[in-house]
Amino acid sequence: MRNKGITRFVMLSLLALLPVLLMFGLYVFKDPFNVIRPYDGNAPASADTVQLTVNTGYVSTEAFRFFEPSRHFDSFIFGSSLSGYYRIQDWAPHLPADASPFHFNASRETLQGILGKLNYLEHCGVTVKNALIVMEDEMLKRMPLDGDVLYVQHPLTAPNVSWWKFHQLYFNAFRHPELVAFTLWPSAATTRLVLDKGYATTDIPDRIEPINEGYYRWADSVIAVNPDAFFTPEHLARYDQPMRQMPYPDKITPGVNELLTSIADMLKRHNTDYQIIIPPHYAWEAISSNDLYMLEQIFGMERVHDYSHDPKMGTSLRYYYDDGHLIAQECARLMDSAYASTSMPSPYLHTQTSK
Repeated sequence: MRNKGITRFVMLSLLALLPVLLMFGLYVFKDPFNVIRPYDGNAPASADTVQLTVNTGYVSTEAFRFFEPSRHFDSFIFGSSLSGYYRIQDWAPHLPADASPFHFNASRETLQGILGKLNYLEHCGVTVKNALIVMEDEMLKRMPLDGDVLYVQHPLTAPNVSWWKFHQLYFNAFRHPELVAFTLWPSAATTRLVLDKGYATTDIPDRIEPINEGYYRWADSVIAVNPDAFFTPEHLARYDQPMRQMPYPDKITPGVNELLTSIADMLKRHNTDYQIIIPPHYAWEAISSNDLYMLEQIFGMERVHDYSHDPKMGTSLRYYYDDGHLIAQECARLMDSAYASTSMPSPYLHTQTSK
């Protein structure tokens, strides 16, 4: 009787667990977030023009792991999505001829994320010879979002994120009915569901491998030929917002100062030739004078370049793809300016505003 009771208990337990086991099997088999199967050197595939939104920090780390043995990267662009359009082809003129660059960015990157990537590179035996850090003002107070599948850091670059925690987070996200439906039946209806919920996107950039760079070919080509066709009244109205006013609050606390100092110490230990760009952002407050002074003291005045106070780039949407991501032509201009340690006005904007 006792054996029968145990058997019955086991069978009922398995029956109760069956939905979870089936869900887990579907998650592993479909790998909807592209975090289970080994990276094969290609960006996550998209279904037509729709893609489940990817964790760019995870993709960056996996791309590095895949390509580094053959490319021997030694030069890196760090930053959030705002760094994404500081293109390596425009950075290359400021690098040694034999440099091997890689774009090591992450959406909503944090100071902890940059430090974690530097520690990971050192652990891999990589010497960071050159670095460009795009450090927007908000990064000084941004904390890691390790409970969000879009922003959780790769376990190899974040000591507080275990593989168990990482995959538990993704499996729990997959259990949303909309994602299960889209995975099993990718129809127009289920696609609309995941788009409406923000689980998927139609905003899929072009990719350049193995340097891990995304860009918008169509937008850049339109802006280069006929800017007014991109910066339409409808486009400008979509992203227009009230200007934030002074004063600019200080964000560098003792904890932030410690993170910044650790990043600076790591770069000095590698004898890295590095530059830091503080980019503009439409309608956002600029970096405070105290924070700028602290950055200059930590990293060196000649290495910190503040464009967040630029009165034109901060008040004109014609510099941006949206309301924050600077167009590639302007990113190139800021890199030229930073490496020349000069201020360079934009003839592109002058052309547009003079009409």
